[in-house]
Amino acid sequence: MTDSDVLLRLKTSCATTYDHYDQVVAVSQKIINDAFVGLYDENPEFAKISFSDRRVGSIEGDLLSPHLLLGGREGGGINLATVLYVMRFKSGKLIIYGATEEDDFEDDLDGWKLAVKVDLDKQFVKVDPTADPAEQERQQKIWDFIHNKFSIPGDYSISRLYAKLSDVTWKDYDYDASQFGHNSDGTPRSWAQLIKQYPDLEIGLPLFLGKWAQQQEDESMTMAGIKLMGEPPEENDPKESTFEPTAMIHQVFGYQNPAKGVPEPVVSYDVPGNLNSLLYCEMVEDNPLPQDSKLASRGIFTTQPSSTTPRIDGSFVLSHQLFLEKFLLPMLNAFNMATIIYPDSSRFSYSGTSSTVSWNYAIGLDKNHPNPGDSFYSFKPIYNPGSPQDVTAYKFTWEHSDTLTPKGYNPNSKVWGGFTAIGSSEVDFKWEPGTNSFRVTGLSEYKYDGEWADNEGMRYPFGWLRDTYQFTWGMKIDISSVEGGVLKMSLDAGPREDCNGNLAMTRHQQQQTSTPPGQTEDIKNRITSVISSQVRTLKANLAEAFQTTGQLTYPGYGTFDFSAPTIGNTGEVLATIAFKNVTGKIEVPPPQSLTLRPPESVPFLAVPFSAPCVAPIAKLSWSFTKPVKGSSESVEILINGKNNTDKAISLVSIAFTLSSQPSGQGLVTSTEFKADKWTIGEPDETKHDIFQIVVDTDGTPAFTDVAADVGEDKPPGITPITFSGTGDVSIEPGNTLTLALWTGTGFPNTYPVSIVEGWPKKKERACHSLRKAVNVILSPP
Repeated sequence: MTDSDVLLRLKTSCATTYDHYDQVVAVSQKIINDAFVGLYDENPEFAKISFSDRRVGSIEGDLLSPHLLLGGREGGGINLATVLYVMRFKSGKLIIYGATEEDDFEDDLDGWKLAVKVDLDKQFVKVDPTADPAEQERQQKIWDFIHNKFSIPGDYSISRLYAKLSDVTWKDYDYDASQFGHNSDGTPRSWAQLIKQYPDLEIGLPLFLGKWAQQQEDESMTMAGIKLMGEPPEENDPKESTFEPTAMIHQVFGYQNPAKGVPEPVVSYDVPGNLNSLLYCEMVEDNPLPQDSKLASRGIFTTQPSSTTPRIDGSFVLSHQLFLEKFLLPMLNAFNMATIIYPDSSRFSYSGTSSTVSWNYAIGLDKNHPNPGDSFYSFKPIYNPGSPQDVTAYKFTWEHSDTLTPKGYNPNSKVWGGFTAIGSSEVDFKWEPGTNSFRVTGLSEYKYDGEWADNEGMRYPFGWLRDTYQFTWGMKIDISSVEGGVLKMSLDAGPREDCNGNLAMTRHQQQQTSTPPGQTEDIKNRITSVISSQVRTLKANLAEAFQTTGQLTYPGYGTFDFSAPTIGNTGEVLATIAFKNVTGKIEVPPPQSLTLRPPESVPFLAVPFSAPCVAPIAKLSWSFTKPVKGSSESVEILINGKNNTDKAISLVSIAFTLSSQPSGQGLVTSTEFKADKWTIGEPDETKHDIFQIVVDTDGTPAFTDVAADVGEDKPPGITPITFSGTGDVSIEPGNTLTLALWTGTGFPNTYPVSIVEGWPKKKERACHSLRKAVNVILSPP
């Protein structure tokens, strides 16, 4: 079972309520205090303190490394804008002059702790032009300090943090959080106990400390007497980060996890308080800081140790807006373009009775968006419905269609042709939180529907070509490691570096035509070629942007040890960090803009293909036996289909549809027919309204099953009746298939009978059925 702290850390993001930071560096209170110990070990001069003023007194002593309390006073509620900087004395002597030498205060500094409140809200100070000159001067001084010494984007060194904290507003003491040596019984002496014992110190000590701070400030030194200065250029960090921070503010972030008994952040020197973090909230490339500055992350940046995971005391978090939307996804947009199958113009042509539909497609871009850098090809974020501010994936969708307009017409064969092609694609960019892998998968579809009919409405088409192609592909991008401040990534695009592309024809239906030869191979070869070329470009971009193949250089190289990169719930990249034991400031080079190699340009190349249309003809020659008298109560009507070919004709069905109207406005007057059997020309005159479908004249049924179905009435009260037969029938050359009716007839007139032959299915042969009309003429009685 995954530790609850680990799961909470995956919820970490760089979001504010309405905006976001580009990146956030979080270091725990413990790791800062531990690093201060190392800083003092490397710089023993930091531990020496000496100050004397003939009017207020003197101080001489040795310091222990300072302590930070993030969030305010120990035991109190956390204040996200407050840090307590505690100067701890190891030994020494403090003398504060009184009115006379006998009134002087002198004390051993062993056990003294001076707590100073660092107000992080002063990062947002502005000079008010309407304030009086003295107030403007005060505001300007604070502003200058913040921007010259405190707000140094990209510098996370413990020496810089020490310098900024040991130099900030040292007149703002928190006496109640300080300790003034020990009482006679060895217990810590509080401020109240001190001034009760020495009432004059209520004025004298703040006066002395203020004078001390003023002198150090005037000399541009910290309270420890250390001159603030940068390192020589040759000692600067040689690696430039991929995205250089250009703006930064600090804030405190409290550790809390109800599952581990910490429902609210606690201010303390031990667990859980020492898991509270100091944040460096940064923007890159001169992006403005958010107006709503408070981080709104629902996760945590630090974790307690568990049986399976170590304690984490620092995190470097790259926002999905920075790492994905500005860095990685722009490189992948080329694949959105590359996997487009664009249906271009179609046309209809004919020569004599031969008709042809031609069409074109292009692979690798949208004709209307030829620029590979067009935002048209960008991924769009997919948000969590339960928390709409949280991104869970990115997606690109595209669709385009082309329709033959107007429909084609061949007057020689009276054939109409229609054609519609649709291209669509979807590309998904996803990740599994807690892993180190991003996955890109795509589905491109190209389908078309061509039809041929004897009417413009394309009802009852006698031929069609319906093909659907689907191209699937995918690749994986792994964050393999982070060493020396370099985030290394690897790309798996398959053994052939074609993203494991696969083309399949998922639908194929054809009648009276066939799929153009070579089209399937052409689509596969072209899309595979384009996608392989974009894989090469992506690798080159990763090489240039990451300095070597698949590497991103973090700011702060030389300051932190980086490890264990992982992907958070909303696509943030989290790396575990720890301070290195460094001694000086890391110079921040000028901001660099990331320049990507553009995707390989693919010209719009329309590939032509075409399919012929063969207008079918009925296999049987249809007629009726004349004469047929109209207005008669009982007449034998014979509709005949003769095989005039030299080969047997196979049928699997037949259907005759004719009109009925009791008053005589249809071919027949009855709507209720029963199947019967008689010899052609010799019907049973005692019967009425009977039918049969036969091949010979003796009345042997041609089909296994026959039926007479009545349709819905049509104006003016005409009822269609369909006589049908199903089963396997073979009609030898010279033989005839006959629908025989013994029934009453309508008024003398010409009445159409629709006939649909149904043939066995044979690959790449004519259509399976054909509608044919025979006009039956009823003569006067």
